[in-house]
Amino acid sequence: MKVSEFTIKYLSKIINGDCGYTPYLTGSTLVELFNRYGFRDTYGQGFPSRWLYVEEKIKKLNGSIKLAKVIEEIVDPRSYYDTEFKVAEAAEKINKIISHDGYLLIEKGKRYKIAVTESVDIEPESLGETGNDFLTEQIKKCDDKILEGDFDGAITNARTLTETVIVDILSKYDSDYQHKGDLIAAYKRIKSLLNLDPSNIDYPDSIKQILSGLISIVNGLANMRNEMSDAHARQYKPEKRHSKLAVNSSKTLSEFLIDTLIKQYRGKR
Repeated sequence: MKVSEFTIKYLSKIINGDCGYTPYLTGSTLVELFNRYGFRDTYGQGFPSRWLYVEEKIKKLNGSIKLAKVIEEIVDPRSYYDTEFKVAEAAEKINKIISHDGYLLIEKGKRYKIAVTESVDIEPESLGETGNDFLTEQIKKCDDKILEGDFDGAITNARTLTETVIVDILSKYDSDYQHKGDLIAAYKRIKSLLNLDPSNIDYPDSIKQILSGLISIVNGLANMRNEMSDAHARQYKPEKRHSKLAVNSSKTLSEFLIDTLIKQYRGKR
């Protein structure tokens, strides 16, 4: 997670509790907070002003997932019990600031999590029906690595996400299927099994074009991983926009394949 200098100054007031909508944190409490994220500071004589201390720590964490974790801890609902502050209000005000950097606090269960918002943030509704924990893990890794700035790793996990879905579906149709690591060949097989061939005369031209695009996504992910990921000798250094393109393409394709499998399965019952 990387934010601007403007955002850093506001985050300093938010974290130390001088903003008026988050609990006040003493100097010693701030030291304990940041020490949980890799620092080894002590509180005592010579300690700088609270806002300066927090600002320096944010600058050192800027560009890492640890900054996201600090912000998430600041809106931990448990810290708001028996206080005059409301965690929902705090999250809303923080979002007005970090949204300019492409991030938002999203309520998930009883906690708030930082999400990237510069592109579509897809949470496949069908994942729960696949029962594949490894699939869920790959989605989390994709998102975390973009937050960490590990764009090579995000591309690797995007390819793994797509491969996991395809192989999982193929295994449901054919218990003897043996995956040999060829993603393009695997998609050709699943395209036939799930009736996703663009040449199908029953599909309108618009759907045919989209289905042809899915083939391009698979081919691109396979080649992108070879040329830009951390899995091979890299030919091109990927940027954030490239990793987001790979991750969101993989999520879109994966959700569509899972939805298609579920629809066909339910149609046979």
